[in-house]
Amino acid sequence: MNDFLTWESLLIYTNFVSIVYLVVEFTKEIHSIKKIPTKYWSFFVSYILLICIHLALFSFEIKDLILYFLTSITVSLGANGINDFNKKNEK
Repeated sequence: MNDFLTWESLLIYTNFVSIVYLVVEFTKEIHSIKKIPTKYWSFFVSYILLICIHLALFSFEIKDLILYFLTSITVSLGANGINDFNKKNEK
């Protein structure tokens, strides 16, 4: 493996969910972000990151914004599921 993380590797669903989970976990204790419910913060992170990926790969199209929106919902739910699983195992 020459590259740890690439734009192309983020197109794989499990990689993308994992990165969203890590970014949310890393940022959710920031004072202004702490007030936002985690499920909405993970959706926002996912949506922005998904747009950035497609911009970086020159595959961004305005008509796909609704698909990015819907995909971000599933990614957010997946990332939150990892979080719930980890919290459940801490008990």
